[in-house]
Amino acid sequence: MTIFELLSNAELLVANRWRATRTREDEGLYRLIQEANFYIWRTGQVYRFEDYLGRAVGGGHAAEATSWSGEYSESLSKAREILSRIRDSQQSPSDRRLVQVAIDELEFIRSTGQQDDFYDYLKTFYGNPPPVIARFDTLQEAETWLNNLAEPPSHAYVLVGDEYLELIYFRDRAVRAFAREYTLERFIEAVTKRGLPPPAAAFTTRAEAEAWWADHPAPPISVFIQVAGEHYLAIHHRKIAHRTLHPISILRGWEEEKKRIEEMEKAQQAEEDPSDTEG
Repeated sequence: MTIFELLSNAELLVANRWRATRTREDEGLYRLIQEANFYIWRTGQVYRFEDYLGRAVGGGHAAEATSWSGEYSESLSKAREILSRIRDSQQSPSDRRLVQVAIDELEFIRSTGQQDDFYDYLKTFYGNPPPVIARFDTLQEAETWLNNLAEPPSHAYVLVGDEYLELIYFRDRAVRAFAREYTLERFIEAVTKRGLPPPAAAFTTRAEAEAWWADHPAPPISVFIQVAGEHYLAIHHRKIAHRTLHPISILRGWEEEKKRIEEMEKAQQAEEDPSDTEG
């Protein structure tokens, strides 16, 4: 079983066991457990967590009760206690192991000093574009950087120019690559599906907007503005101290890509079942 399968199976089992045994009042606690799993995936730490589990099995660190501090500390400690009871109630050793993985996810975040980052993730992730970890002028520069990394993240985003690219890394297959997945377009589509928000500021030219954004003393992670009547998304990429402007018109390319994917799927379905096209 790969680490990706282990994490997925653990999340699924815990979801089933939790909903079968816990009350509705505990749903907020389950969300924290679920988000701990998502946090490890989304921050590209799957292999780092795999190594952490390996050290645990080898006696490299002690299995200890998670001790959190801060605003979520009481809820996270209670969630861990419930997980421990669920684990101890499982008859199957494999099921106990999967529940233990969920416990280890919490301990991994706390013991590696990521408590504040996790809290920030809980507050900001869904309302802002995915964070990027690096920026390059050209794809060649990005690929050189990726190939020279001793251990890439299991998943991440970078900017090439102002375009989001997804970093893909499979350690067991020695695969390192970038993919164009319309990440920013998907985000903009999701947050504007009920309409465009009112702009935080309006400018006559892009140069004026860029100057305002570059000099903003306390920029939010993202905010919509208007330039010459068109909406833009201004993003502050905090991890790399970089600021960008993205016109909403990039959604047109995403719409074309969705149509292309739909046509490919229809063609593939027709090849698999020619009878669907008869008559």
